[in-house]
Amino acid sequence: MAANTVPGAPRSPTIVPVLVVLALGIALPFLLTSGFHLRLAMLVWIYAILCMGFNLLYGYSGQISLGSPAFYAIGGYAFAMLQTMLGMGPVSAFVGSLLLVAVLSLLIGLPLLRLRTHYLAMATLAFMLVQNGVANRWINFTGGQSGVAVPPLEWGGEPIGRMGIYFVILALAAAVFIFHDFLIRSHLGRAMQAIRDDETAAQALGVKVTRMKLAVLVLSAVMAAIAGVCFGITSLRVDPSLSEFHVLVSLLTIVVVGGLGTRFGPILGSIIVVLLPQLLHEFGELETVVYGLFILLFLLFLPHGLSGLLERREWRLRRTEKKPAPAVTRNLKEELP
Repeated sequence: MAANTVPGAPRSPTIVPVLVVLALGIALPFLLTSGFHLRLAMLVWIYAILCMGFNLLYGYSGQISLGSPAFYAIGGYAFAMLQTMLGMGPVSAFVGSLLLVAVLSLLIGLPLLRLRTHYLAMATLAFMLVQNGVANRWINFTGGQSGVAVPPLEWGGEPIGRMGIYFVILALAAAVFIFHDFLIRSHLGRAMQAIRDDETAAQALGVKVTRMKLAVLVLSAVMAAIAGVCFGITSLRVDPSLSEFHVLVSLLTIVVVGGLGTRFGPILGSIIVVLLPQLLHEFGELETVVYGLFILLFLLFLPHGLSGLLERREWRLRRTEKKPAPAVTRNLKEELP
């Protein structure tokens, strides 16, 4: 997808829809009937956090970076290792893992962001492959295929149950979601969109393009690291599968289905991508074929994704309400009893 095909989705001026989504997230675990369903709900929020960072970087800034799964894995590994190797507590390990990823992404972003379009995509993809190779091959440090165990979260000396872990993940997702929404509705969001549309024009308007691109890359990497930490506390283990191709494919599928460059696309896309494979099990060996056809239909008939469709409909309704009625319509209304 080229940057100039990304829709300039209209933005709602209020935060009410965001609060409604979070209220539904709070009520959700009380409506679910099994631990498996609760785990699926946690995976939805984890993928939503991961994709919100990708949405900022690609959807709003137009930087085609495929390295998010690498930062996702590094965040999870750092959170586990800081506890098991250095004896840190979970809060200190959480902060330490985010700082580590922020510094690493800054160091990587300085040379890589000089590249554009498919060159940047290939360079960041290579970074993901290198990270995955290190996680697989450096067995003495990373545990190889077995990965690293993550100590369970505790409260008052007792392990926190599944419901408690869900609300920890929901709290982190809510913080990222509110920040994501605030950012794209602020002048920084407009600066990112200006860079996406035309870097030269954005620079002429006073936008510090290089600094802004680097800042968005670091923010995106930190959000991916938060998602990696959430995966670690959910599964109690991190391994090389966090940065394998299926994660990248899921990431791209979420932005296609949910809507790239939209407020709610990461959440709507995550719901579909996490739940759809559960519904397609009955197709057996044809599951992958049906899944592919589903994505193809989205690309053909909903190129802006579910969120793009909803936000554009809302935007058109507001325009219709504000638009003065044509003279003929006004005359007809005056003639009616």
